[in-house]
Amino acid sequence: MPHTAVVVFTGRPLEGAEGILAEQGSRAFRLDRDRTAQQEFLVCTRNRHNTDNFPQTMEPHGAAFLIGRIARVVPSPKDPGRWLIKFNEYIIPPQPIPNIWGRSGHQRYPVRYTTLEDLGIDLSALPPFTPVTEPPQGSGLSEATVPLLTPPRPWAPQQSRAKVDETRDSEARFDAILSQIDRIPDLPVPWSPLDWDERGLPR
Repeated sequence: MPHTAVVVFTGRPLEGAEGILAEQGSRAFRLDRDRTAQQEFLVCTRNRHNTDNFPQTMEPHGAAFLIGRIARVVPSPKDPGRWLIKFNEYIIPPQPIPNIWGRSGHQRYPVRYTTLEDLGIDLSALPPFTPVTEPPQGSGLSEATVPLLTPPRPWAPQQSRAKVDETRDSEARFDAILSQIDRIPDLPVPWSPLDWDERGLPR
């Protein structure tokens, strides 16, 4: 069975306070959150052209330098409208796997959905997965600081106190009318000139 994967093209460093290992994931991407969460693996490939925002790294351009097992997809803590792909264990290949991003040809968008098999990545040929550790104190990336997705509360009109009192007064008046109606005696059964049979039909 193929191993589903999402490949990201990133200039963010592996190490450091805001590196991929410290954040236990890769950010900040505009993506389909539900589709990404259904993938099994995250494959980080190196973008060496994004030197304006990140320091230069050693991995070759387009090479895969980290493979993580996806745990969840959460809002990026510092990038509104973007997402952080979190992993709970990872592999750093002994040597970056070359030409992984370029394997599908030129792509302008830095997120791609595929499989490890299509990428030519064999997990059995790599070191075992390493579980993630908790981020250091003061990193600002603890689970408590990452906003979780919560469904919006259904909208309900808010009634003022005067409106509530008016509604209760109307209900009381309606109940008084019903009680007066209940005091009206029932009419006697009207006389019918027809003779009816046991089935309720005129003879």
